[in-house]
Amino acid sequence: MSTPFVVLLIGLAAVAAGAAQPIKVTDAKDQQILDSFLVQVATVPQTISREHCKEMAEEDAEETEAMTWRVMPYLRMPLTAYRITGDPKYLDVFVQTFENMRSALTKGPDGFLGWYGKTDPDYRDPKDPDRRIDAIISSFSTADTVCDFLALVAVDSGLSTRFATKRAEYLDLIENHLVKKHDVRGDYVDMGEKGAIYRMPPYGLRADTQRLTLPHNKHSIIVRGLLALYRVTGKDEYMRKATKIGTRFKRSLTLKDGHYEWNYWDPAGGWDISTETPNKWKHWIGPEHRGGYYSSSLAQAVALYQCGLVFDATDMDRFVRTQLDMCWNGDLVNPQWARVDGTRPPKYTQGEYIASSLASFNEKVAEYLFDGERQEHHLKRAGDSWQGGPVTNGWLREKLIDYPAAKGGKQVNLGLGKQFLAEPNSSALVKALAFEVVAPGYQSPATPAEAGLKAP
Repeated sequence: MSTPFVVLLIGLAAVAAGAAQPIKVTDAKDQQILDSFLVQVATVPQTISREHCKEMAEEDAEETEAMTWRVMPYLRMPLTAYRITGDPKYLDVFVQTFENMRSALTKGPDGFLGWYGKTDPDYRDPKDPDRRIDAIISSFSTADTVCDFLALVAVDSGLSTRFATKRAEYLDLIENHLVKKHDVRGDYVDMGEKGAIYRMPPYGLRADTQRLTLPHNKHSIIVRGLLALYRVTGKDEYMRKATKIGTRFKRSLTLKDGHYEWNYWDPAGGWDISTETPNKWKHWIGPEHRGGYYSSSLAQAVALYQCGLVFDATDMDRFVRTQLDMCWNGDLVNPQWARVDGTRPPKYTQGEYIASSLASFNEKVAEYLFDGERQEHHLKRAGDSWQGGPVTNGWLREKLIDYPAAKGGKQVNLGLGKQFLAEPNSSALVKALAFEVVAPGYQSPATPAEAGLKAP
């Protein structure tokens, strides 16, 4: 589908949709949390000032990713505020904040704009210590968040006109700089029916990190950025890549006793072989060592399921079984957490292993996430700049927006999947990639020789 036609469809929807309608909050505690959150939203442009963005850009590189983890969470706040209240003043807050971020963009040697900084000293190339690089996931987390803004204003004719210039500038930045550069640089690798991956840059990093395949949790961020781009442009290339990356994740799943298990990282090609020890991988292989990584990795499967692509209801049931049978003891007050294989070594089992994207499939998960102790947590920390701001932002969006829309496992973006499948080439691709995971599923290769791979 061509971009002009998609824009036309959005324009027609805008006439019918009009301004966003506020969400009615019936719980008094939720309202108190929301009120405190909105106070913090108003201060976001001052918190994420131009000076602060320049400082964060200095640290935004592979293995530091300051823009993704320390700036982007604030940028999302005004969009949640707008969705809940329907007040367009929060869109102005978003634009102010993103303009501060744009002011910190610089051009790299290949002419692409980005936030270029020095990577973490532990990962820096000792032979090229002054090299400045930019983080792949910062490009795609920006795409995800800014495309959310573009989609919101596109369904209101007044807002669409008001922000017309910014819409064009932002989309140009995302498509022709932040996303395109990773294709030009060879970061994206299409592996045919096995799917696709993104990998680290070939410079600025120590040898065992250069060209390393990204872990599953980072691919999930990329998938969501690609889906957001497809939503606002209708360009099949974005959905194709999201589908292929999701397929690769599905091919990395082990099926055991009705649930899925997976690793934090899996090798994808000869570029993942150690340059110093050819019979070893550059990276360790094992279950995710942080609950946040577990939740993030799983989110790509749910996002694609909601589009009717790659993952189906059987897959979702298996992920729920992982959550309930392996990762959580089910106690709402005194939870115990474990990795996807049920183990819990103290050093490598960090944080809560609960996936918020599964709330729509299981009421007990939703109860733990949104009520009781979790609600009290946000209430007590409402005035904290981080906990009451970015952290509460995620909780409010999940509880008041995402969960109600998808409750019962509803495929809320099925229309996007159908639009994609309407193109014969896209339909043929999805058919060629389709498969069902059967036991035992993926078995990780201990060595490159076991995988039949050699270093390039």
